[in-house]
Amino acid sequence: MNPFYFYLILILIFDIAAIISAKYYSLTQYFPYMLGAVLGFGLTGLFFCKSLLYHGVAIANIIWISFSAILVTFIGYYFFKETISLLQFIGIIFLVCGLVLINFE
Repeated sequence: MNPFYFYLILILIFDIAAIISAKYYSLTQYFPYMLGAVLGFGLTGLFFCKSLLYHGVAIANIIWISFSAILVTFIGYYFFKETISLLQFIGIIFLVCGLVLINFE
């Protein structure tokens, strides 16, 4: 496996775990969720730095943020019953198209 994609997977796992922890903290004010968010975001930053050894900062950041936005949107929709407007859904489609285009070299 390409090391960049290995780090990208780790980035997404810890980023999404941190976002979910932050959401639970906002709902419950239960401090361990805050610690989970801080730890998750810290590890996200660490693995992002490692990923830069294998890809440029602009492309690496775009890929990470786009995947994260798509995944977090669907997690918010399915698990937290958040709504997605038509305009937001169209934005998600643009993100997917952008990811496809950015990976053509």
